[in-house]
Amino acid sequence: MIGSRVSHPHAVLTWLRVGLVAGACLAALTPYRAVAQIGAPIQIGPPPATGTQPEPPAFGRPPAATQPPAATAPVVPTFQRAPAAPRTRTTVDGSITIDPLQRLTVDATGTLTPALGGLSADFWTGTPGEIALRLVSLLPAAPDSRALRDLARRALLSSGAAPRDVSPEGALLQLRAERLLAMGAIDDLAVLAERIPADRVSQEMSQPLTEAAFARGEDERACDLYGQLTATATDTFWIKVAAVCDARAGRDAKVDFSARLLSELGDDDELFAALVQAATTGQTGTPFRMGGAGPVHLALARVAGLKIEPTVSEINSLPVLVALARGAANVPFAQRLEAAEKAERAGALASREVTDLYDEVSVSAGSMDAAIAAAEADPGPLSRAILWRATEAQTAPGARAQAIAKAMAMAEDDETWRQTVRLFAPFLVALDPGSDVDWFAEDAVRGLMAADQFRAARPWLERLRRLEASGTGEASAAWLRLWAAVRLAGGDPAVAFDDASVARWWAHLRSIDPQQATLRGSAALALMAALGDPVGSDAWRGLVSTPAIDIRAVPETAFAFAIRAAADSRRLGETVMLSVAAPGETPLGEIAIPALADIVRALVAIGLEPEARRLATEAALAHGL
Repeated sequence: MIGSRVSHPHAVLTWLRVGLVAGACLAALTPYRAVAQIGAPIQIGPPPATGTQPEPPAFGRPPAATQPPAATAPVVPTFQRAPAAPRTRTTVDGSITIDPLQRLTVDATGTLTPALGGLSADFWTGTPGEIALRLVSLLPAAPDSRALRDLARRALLSSGAAPRDVSPEGALLQLRAERLLAMGAIDDLAVLAERIPADRVSQEMSQPLTEAAFARGEDERACDLYGQLTATATDTFWIKVAAVCDARAGRDAKVDFSARLLSELGDDDELFAALVQAATTGQTGTPFRMGGAGPVHLALARVAGLKIEPTVSEINSLPVLVALARGAANVPFAQRLEAAEKAERAGALASREVTDLYDEVSVSAGSMDAAIAAAEADPGPLSRAILWRATEAQTAPGARAQAIAKAMAMAEDDETWRQTVRLFAPFLVALDPGSDVDWFAEDAVRGLMAADQFRAARPWLERLRRLEASGTGEASAAWLRLWAAVRLAGGDPAVAFDDASVARWWAHLRSIDPQQATLRGSAALALMAALGDPVGSDAWRGLVSTPAIDIRAVPETAFAFAIRAAADSRRLGETVMLSVAAPGETPLGEIAIPALADIVRALVAIGLEPEARRLATEAALAHGL
């Protein structure tokens, strides 16, 4: 949240909102777009100019298929106030106990029902209100696991009765909105906001809704929310919102007064002060780099027509990154693409929005070798765009596989590799196995599993099995390297779990990497056991070969025991929140496998096996299996 809560006389803000004569409007600066170019025969850049300044992208509504869609026809609960909570009743003879129906409050508002992908309507059953509030507040903005992020999103958007003792009413909904904003799920939050009755939108609830509206370019909506507040809105955040709304209306004197008021209140937001000065004086100087910007900063830059060239690495607000990716404030193309990739890595932006930007990169005709050479010259977002466009242009399976393999190989780290396979997944899915791409089979299977496209990996697995049966040694080795991850991703339909298969895989693991064999073997079997595979005690004894100590991150002991207790008691909401919160934003490859196995086991216990299997597969790939 931006700003800190301070007290202030109501009269000052009243004067701020209604006083002072409007100043002259600032003339909008010429929109700026960067043009990138790489030497012949590859040329990169946004679409060429046509002689007239291109219109900025439609910003009020996101492109189609952005974040995973929220429900289009959610069940909206009916709200009513009751003087007291109903009590459990028992018949005279004591043979029948009648539990009261839970009263639906504003906290029950959601956009997902069980039929539309939400959790069951009673998912908070058994969890006290205080615990529910604490767990929602602990949810990370960008968990390393896509399985856990998607699970958190579903929980935050699900309709269902809240714990009876949540106090004050609306506190749980407010926290849900704040976490959705932190996750960059601004489209989901906008849909959720439409379901909240207007008379239940508190001042506290208004802040995340206002920030989401600014991030989506809906300045009128944000200013309407501000206008509905009473004079009790004395937070410095709302003073900044007032400045944005006044700048939008051309009231420069009031914008300047807001800046002076913030200074008197001790607000040390240097970026906002600089933006106000540029907006009121027209002296912009160098373009703003926007380090540490939030949605309100971006909104002021946009409505004042200020030039920005963001240093994306210094921006951590996911709503701002999503807004920049969608073209907010006419950000240069290179920074827009960088922001899009960063937001997608965090799960805040759909992969399709990134590849839509790739489509705006022009690539001249040339050989695949030339495209690869150009990409290698400057690794990063533009190089991935080059290879994506080059892959798109290929019709021969071998050439397409070559481009995909090069993009995967150029990934700077594990996180970037996983992003690469998500972005190139449509090409992987469309690529059929065959003799000319047998060399690519292992990479294809691994990439498709990482992109959560296991069904598309099955033809490649069948191809490897046939090659193995024919005596091809490399195919046999590839199959054994993949065996554990395939078992975790597909279960019995993909590969059988039996003593012979385990022994053969374990022998191969020791032969290729004796130093890591025990750690990786233990990781695989621990995850398999968590999913219910019959891993016997003798298997663990067989894994003990060389002394090994694995020093990795482990969630606090309280989390481990709380997850087990919640799962054993089948407290669905509590188990989900704990499972997502425990790893935080720590990379999966740095978390000890027993901790991840506990989460997998808990998700299976509450009936979320597909999610558990997806997490187990992510963990296995992150740990080198």
